[in-house]
Order: sequence, then structure tokens, then C-alpha cells
Amino acid sequence: MQVQIYQLKFNNGFHLGAHGIGTESVRPTIPADTLFSALLSAWIRIGGDPNAWASAFLHPGDITDPPFLLTSAFPYAGGTLFFPRPLSMSLPDLSPDDKKDWKKVKFISEPIFWKLVHNNSLRGIWPEDRDGKRERLLQNGSMFITQNEANSVPSPIWREEKVPRVTLDRTNLSSNLYTVGRVVFAPDCGLWFGINWRDTGRNCGKITFSEAFEHSLAELSVSGLGGDRNMGQGAFTYEMWDEISLPEPASGHPSLLLSRYHPRDDELPSVLRSAPAYKLEAHSGWGESDRGQFRRRRTRFVTEGSVLSPSTDAPLGETIDLAPLASTGQPLLDHPVWRYGQAFLVGLRGEK
Repeated sequence: MQVQIYQLKFNNGFHLGAHGIGTESVRPTIPADTLFSALLSAWIRIGGDPNAWASAFLHPGDITDPPFLLTSAFPYAGGTLFFPRPLSMSLPDLSPDDKKDWKKVKFISEPIFWKLVHNNSLRGIWPEDRDGKRERLLQNGSMFITQNEANSVPSPIWREEKVPRVTLDRTNLSSNLYTVGRVVFAPDCGLWFGINWRDTGRNCGKITFSEAFEHSLAELSVSGLGGDRNMGQGAFTYEMWDEISLPEPASGHPSLLLSRYHPRDDELPSVLRSAPAYKLEAHSGWGESDRGQFRRRRTRFVTEGSVLSPSTDAPLGETIDLAPLASTGQPLLDHPVWRYGQAFLVGLRGEK
């Protein structure tokens, strides 16, 4: 499976809320569904037809044939890409303390990713002493790198900052101080995402999907990703890296999830019952339209790093409408709010 890699460098950091209280809690990644929605919004801003884009990801009956599949955006440092830790990894050779440390890891560097894809084992990879852990477990233990990368990967790769903000009461002009979190990357660090083109020539209105994607990404780089964009956050520059080849997922064999995934009704409950390891994450959040901000309906996704055993070679997942509803069940907006939920799966050859 050929995957085109895009590298994003954020000029002034970005704010993407995580689970927590208020606006201080942020995450250092961008889920595929958030990235997809941002690209669709950018497409609309440059005059594109939203129906031409979204309809390609909807499935009549049991047919799902999207023109591309999208990963979430994960950290990179220099030329090193980081991937989510597979949740299914067996750890028979590790001590209880080492197993606890391994479970704290959220991202693994590309060389470790390839070893786990092929061997499904940490033998010869996990550091054997405290000094080795200190050199190879970065970002408070959430990033795992090889010994060869210890001298080239900066630490920290990113930092979280709290930016002060002030609101004024409209009645008496009294001030209220609050803070907004943001993620700021070290030089030559940022986020990467991948796209697997299944049909570059499919039409999206009057142009192809590949052209529509490039136009939307260019617009998005200027308008920005995430929140607090009116303060300059979220804008980025981007580069297209070389393609990488990832193992295709195969029916009946475990595969690593590189995007958030919303199963279709016909995929449940079998896809989760047969999954070696998975994690669910509740998601809602805010959106914007011509009428102002609105709260999206709450749903659950299978998260990145989950390991599934698909029962088909066809793409899994669906793009769903999360437009808010009134208490009567009627929509509050005159348009859908599409949320991407297609599964981007990578075959794990070492898994049985």
C-alpha cells in the first residue's frame, strides 16, 4: 500500500482540545476526522461544492468506495516519523516495571514500528537499564526511540504552553482572565499525516479529487487548524515527502489502526469481538457555520493504535452526520455536519 506523506510545520503552535476542563488541555496530534473536516471546510471556503466532496465517502447499502484514506497526524522529529503504539503487543520478556513503562508509551519511532510490524516482539528493542530508558523514553515516557536516534531526536519534541487571554463583561466591562493551551514544536519538528490514494482521477465537481485535495490543503495552511486561529495559531507550512510502502491489511489478520474509526452498523459487533485490542474514545466538540458556533452530537470512535482483525478486504468505517438535533429530533442546521470515520489499517505481519 503506497502512502503519500505530508509534513506540517506550525508557525505559532496550535490548539486542539483534549479531554479535560476548560481550554487548557491540548493534544499533540490531529485525528483524521478533524483533519478531514478541516479540509472539507477549506474546500467550501474556496468555492467548492461540499456535496461533491462528501458524497464520495458515503456508502449506499454495503458499498464503501472512498477516493482516499487518511491517517491521523502524528509527531515527527527531523526525518523520523512516529507511529501510535500497537495496543496488542505481547510483553512476555519484560519485568512488571518495564511493562508499566511500555504502557505509558504513546508513540514509537519508525524503526521500532517496522520491527514490531514484522516481529510482534520487543526482544532486543526495549532498553535494559535505567540510563537506556532515560535516553530513549522522551516526553515523560510517551515517546520511544532507538539508541541510534538518541543523539539526533531533540528532547522535548514539543512543549505545552498556557497563553493568557482576557474577556470583558458587556455590562460593566469587568475583566476575566483565563488561559488557553497550545502545542509548540521544537525546530525541525511537527506533525505528519499520510494519504492512500485509491482513485486520484475521480471527479470532485469540475476537477479531480487529487486537485481538490491540494487546493484545500493550501487554503488550510493559511487559515489554520484547531482553535484560537484568530490569534495566529494553527497556521502551517507543509511539504510533500516521499511515499512510503506499508503492509496491506488482510481479511482475518490483525491490522494496526492509524486513524480514528467509526464502524458501520453492519460491521458491529463482529469487528470489535474479533479485535485483539482496541480502545474507544467519546467525541463531541464545536463546529462553525454561517449561523455561528454549534456543538456536534456526541459519538464514539475506535482510537489510533487499536488492533483489529477485519473480516473483509474492503475499507471499513463510515462518514457520519453529527449535526445537532433539537429535543424533538429535528435538525438545528440546514446542512449536515460530516465526520470522517474510515479506518486506515496497516497489516501486522508478526501477528497470528
